[in-house]
Amino acid sequence: EIDRRRFLVDKLYGRDSHLSELIDVCLRARSMCSPELVLISGCSGSGKTALMKKAMCQLREDGFYFISGKFEQLQHAEPLSTIVNAFNHYFDDVGESGAERINLTKTAILEGTGDNVGVLTVSFPSLEKLIGCHSTIPAQVGAKEAQNRFEYAFRSMVKSISMASSPVVLFLDDLQWADMYSL
Repeated sequence: EIDRRRFLVDKLYGRDSHLSELIDVCLRARSMCSPELVLISGCSGSGKTALMKKAMCQLREDGFYFISGKFEQLQHAEPLSTIVNAFNHYFDDVGESGAERINLTKTAILEGTGDNVGVLTVSFPSLEKLIGCHSTIPAQVGAKEAQNRFEYAFRSMVKSISMASSPVVLFLDDLQWADMYSL
């Protein structure tokens, strides 16, 4: 005979210590203004994503913003596609928020990236919608230089949007399917 116990769908079971640790890491990173990396591992179906979603709910109440994406097994053909989609969604969310957040984010990105913002708007169409069209077209350079410039501009943008007053958590699910450039 099968025991038919009912489990609440939104409840995490046996993950209280993991949830507390995850929230503590985020709060510590905000108070120290230093980035942290957290890797959540476990078997398929063990509740890793549910754990993160529960943490997101609690951290949003503390003023955290989230950028999240999920790598797909068959998405290797387009490098960075998950990262691009996640950030485009974030920029769309900012664009739908109030004028104060839009202006703070826009100003932070423009100040943080400077003339390199054009490098980013090529890859992130929603960023261009948020900050407006910028006539600064990046100079043509070789492939390696273009990659270095993009990485520098991207890091500058991420730093600029994540402040102690509005910390950002980047959540990437299913890293085993990530393309090499995204890692």
